[in-house]
Amino acid sequence: MSRTRKKTAVLAISIMAGFYLTPTFAQENNNQANEQEQNSSSEKQAQSTSAQKKQGNVRPIGEWNYQKLYQSGGIRADRLLDANVLSDSGDEIGSVENAILNQDNRIIALIAQVGGMWDIGDTHVAIPWEKVALTDNGVQVPIREDNVDDYGLFDESYVIKQDLDQATQVEDDVMTGPQTWKVTDLLNDYASIDDGEGYGYVSNALFSKQGVLQALVIDPSEKRYGKGPYAYPFYGYEQGWHPGSSSYQISYSSEEAKQLPTFDYTKYRSLWN
Repeated sequence: MSRTRKKTAVLAISIMAGFYLTPTFAQENNNQANEQEQNSSSEKQAQSTSAQKKQGNVRPIGEWNYQKLYQSGGIRADRLLDANVLSDSGDEIGSVENAILNQDNRIIALIAQVGGMWDIGDTHVAIPWEKVALTDNGVQVPIREDNVDDYGLFDESYVIKQDLDQATQVEDDVMTGPQTWKVTDLLNDYASIDDGEGYGYVSNALFSKQGVLQALVIDPSEKRYGKGPYAYPFYGYEQGWHPGSSSYQISYSSEEAKQLPTFDYTKYRSLWN
């Protein structure tokens, strides 16, 4: 066989081999690329969480102690919602429907339904937190029949009117702008841990008597995490959470989550138990 024919034959065999082998090689390369991409994404997430912890943005789980919560006590969100609203004279005039918080995770106002006893129909109002007095029987407020219109829901301290188109609608057609959020935006959300695994759901929130969100109470749905409930520090906007989120991500790994003791409600001194 001539040298030219040999070259042609070799070239033909090479092309045929490439035709049959290339799809396999391509699939393997794609699998490797996907695996590398997934590993890279996981590494980046782990590095991000690790960096946040090193910077002090996330308190190490070993330093999170329930004793301060037990000693200071405060307000349970499930007790605050539906708490009685009382007038200056102590008469019951309505009930608490929601709480508006700012980006510092502090209550700035309560949303209440009042007015039934005044024959004006049920009216929703926003009561500034600084005007609320906490009592054993409920929250006492300065609202009267003749000044109820002064406590409208759409005060610009809570709702920026030009942002209403971007706001999130909640119960009773009450809406808040992006600079504030409601405690019901968080309650009953799904919860996951920082490696993306499903964990449980947010069952409660704990506030200091000054209205600062102290912790979230989460009930695990996965048996390997125990029965719970467990109370976790809440970082909110600081860790990328926003009111439109359908789930809440705990800033700890699955191994760290297993270190947390069960939260004992009986040791938490709360109003309206």
